[in-house]
Amino acid sequence: MPHAVPPPRTSIAGRRELESAKNGLCGLRNIGNTCFMNSVIQCLSHTTELTRFLRSHHGTRTGATKDQLILNEFAKLIQEMWTANVHSVTPVELKRAFSTKHRMYSDYNQQDAQEFLRFFLDSLHSALNSGVKGEMLNIDDNLSDNKKADLTWEWYARHENSLIRDLFVGQLKSTLKCTTCGNTSVTFDPFWDLSVPLPSSSRCKLDACLDLFIREEVLDGDEMPTCSKCKTRRKCTKSFTIQRFPKYLVIHLKRFSETRWSKLSNIVEFPTGDRELNMGSYGANLNSNVHYSLYAISNHMGSTAGGHYVALCKHPVSRKWHEFNDNIVSDALPENYLVSSSAYILFYERA
Repeated sequence: MPHAVPPPRTSIAGRRELESAKNGLCGLRNIGNTCFMNSVIQCLSHTTELTRFLRSHHGTRTGATKDQLILNEFAKLIQEMWTANVHSVTPVELKRAFSTKHRMYSDYNQQDAQEFLRFFLDSLHSALNSGVKGEMLNIDDNLSDNKKADLTWEWYARHENSLIRDLFVGQLKSTLKCTTCGNTSVTFDPFWDLSVPLPSSSRCKLDACLDLFIREEVLDGDEMPTCSKCKTRRKCTKSFTIQRFPKYLVIHLKRFSETRWSKLSNIVEFPTGDRELNMGSYGANLNSNVHYSLYAISNHMGSTAGGHYVALCKHPVSRKWHEFNDNIVSDALPENYLVSSSAYILFYERA
């Protein structure tokens, strides 16, 4: 009589992968208009290198600064979110630590997700910063632009030295040209995200927003800067290009007016597939190989008066997209669900 063939066993590695494909699918309870914070935390939770670091970070409370307490609470939250069979956690300790440093967040009013992201990353950076302050930046004006950029970046990196800077910070090149004498001055500044304007059309591509961001702007009237050659205020043109691309590129779509009384609901078509966003044409040095892959989106639904934030994130193991709506996590989403008039902050990883 022939022996029965046992069913195939899933290998230990295979089982671990199946288990880890469910880890991180963890909701965050809303503790009073905190959807803006929950949305950003989910996007950062799916920033692979940041989460890898935080899962092994164990801070100390003794002598900790306010920023270090924020980092410690964030690390504890991330560790809990990526524990097997944890489906929802409450970020109350993180909010408390963050509100101690940033008083405007101590109440339970709705806040802007992009503003929160900037303050939050700045706190994480400050907690980890091992840079040395005090040294002045002196650069010979006769050097090439690329050499100036490198020296400026090296100086900045010595002052601002942290994992957060390594992951999120890029460098912008700003070119100012006098329309009278033609003199050109170039400066290089770090950027943590790109805040791009939206064109007037109801539907556009992300390229159109990036084109507006780098477009040459005329500085006239009250905006006229002082020309270093003419030694007086002159009409000038100003333009940006990207000198150094970050590992993780954050693009903020400027949907809200400066006063926040109105919101633009344009549909911006952005690349959603692996390596689909090519930023090469926006670089200071022509390089066609600057590819990024989308991995998270912070969405804002509704108006300025009564809006709600959710996050759409791509799981690092399963590569499937999920919606994180406070404590509710959706099953896998189709890719055509990603582009909508709600997209507010886009998170891309360099491929």
